[in-house]
Amino acid sequence: MPRWDADRLDLSSYPGPGVDLPVMYADLDTNGHLNNVALGRFFEHQRASSFAGSGFWHAVHAEGGFSVVGRVAIDYLREVHMGSTLHVRSRMVRVGTSSATVEQCAWRDGEAIGLAEVVFVHTKGGASAPWPAAAVTVLREMGA
Repeated sequence: MPRWDADRLDLSSYPGPGVDLPVMYADLDTNGHLNNVALGRFFEHQRASSFAGSGFWHAVHAEGGFSVVGRVAIDYLREVHMGSTLHVRSRMVRVGTSSATVEQCAWRDGEAIGLAEVVFVHTKGGASAPWPAAAVTVLREMGA
């Protein structure tokens, strides 16, 4: 039995457009493979692009709140080398009262090479707080 549901690896189960990012020399480890930390940056860049483009951050910050990462889990599926281009997409899978979960996948030439699951939390005044209504609307539009 596969470790992941088939839809976790299926490009069509993630809303587009996503981002295409080149793997550069600085992204490699001493074995010439994509460094584990660098893959996290690819996922982070795609999330940031998606959040900025959707108006999510504006909706969170408009009422004096912030969105902070509470948990990140990354699974490495394939080796990646310099010169590759990764295509990264996200999908929102859960929106709670003050947290939300996004799943991400990165592909090289149509083959899944890495997965991420990120839980982020709304904070206000230094503590967890319910999402503003506008932020919930944006998150739900992103797929949850």
